[in-house]
Amino acid sequence: MRRVACVACVLALSLRAGAEDVAAKSYALVVAGDGGEAHFSANYRDWSRRLHALLTTRCGIPSAQVAVLMEQKDALPGIAVAVSTKENVVAAVEATLARLVPGDQLLVFLIGHGHEMGTTAKLCLPGPDLSNHDLAALLARAPTNEVVVVGGMCGSDGLLDPCSLPGRVLITATNSATEGNEAYFMEFFIAACETSATPPGGTNGVNLLDAFNAAATACPKWYLRQYLEDSKPPAWRIDGKQSRLLWQKFYGTIPEKLMKAPEDPEAEDAEPQLGEWGPHWMGRRMPTEHAQLDDNGDRTGSAIFVQNRFIPLAGASTEEDGSHALRTIIGQPRGDRQAPAAPLVREP
Repeated sequence: MRRVACVACVLALSLRAGAEDVAAKSYALVVAGDGGEAHFSANYRDWSRRLHALLTTRCGIPSAQVAVLMEQKDALPGIAVAVSTKENVVAAVEATLARLVPGDQLLVFLIGHGHEMGTTAKLCLPGPDLSNHDLAALLARAPTNEVVVVGGMCGSDGLLDPCSLPGRVLITATNSATEGNEAYFMEFFIAACETSATPPGGTNGVNLLDAFNAAATACPKWYLRQYLEDSKPPAWRIDGKQSRLLWQKFYGTIPEKLMKAPEDPEAEDAEPQLGEWGPHWMGRRMPTEHAQLDDNGDRTGSAIFVQNRFIPLAGASTEEDGSHALRTIIGQPRGDRQAPAAPLVREP
């Protein structure tokens, strides 16, 4: 009898060890909402396509582990798996959650228009919208503690309060409900990932903190290179070749967004002049996106463009935002099998 018990113990330990030896996997969900107008839909289609390519090539995630949902499935044939209705989004998240085990990496990218009222923020979808509380309830069921959410819509700052956990990385395009109704942060985030350096050790993937710092710097600088000229009809002066290309991409089909011919078409983007109020601020477009990151679970994001200064996050301490993002490589899960942390207790 004792021998049988010993054999059973050995088998149990072997099975447990075998389960822990299975390599952790990365799973990604890309949700592009309702564009409403052709130029927005074109942006969302482009960002979804590039994210899918980035995740499945540079980051090495098998395509079977990447789900893309669009406002029209045929917008990306062979890539989009379903229309991005709320019902389909919830089903896709639930299907992914069913595949997750402790140690896996879950990546969620939200693209589109958003709106925020009180404590509720929503991603605009075809039909009923997806709220921050809907997403929080779904993420609460994730068995892994390596979860990344990149909210690329206006009102994305509303994700922080219900979704924040110590160790969970939340990146939002905006830091308040007043920041416009158009968000372009995702363009800069994807570009930062596409051009980022190879992480230490020569592995595939993208360091998340590096990508955030680069995108959260490039996005407001793009705004700061735009000046509305006092002319008839009104026209915009866009400083820098790369910034003009993005202006053309986003606004080229909009008659009201007239771009003035540049004096030097080949001039590269220069560092925008900051500092105190002066002539360089006259007619200038103010940034309406101040991206932020929260991964210490305090429900408060950290921005790097504050008071006209750019200060990248260092992630030097677990008490500061950025420490978990610093250790996160998109497509290379850490394999940490500890249970997700509990939400921090709110201060009375």
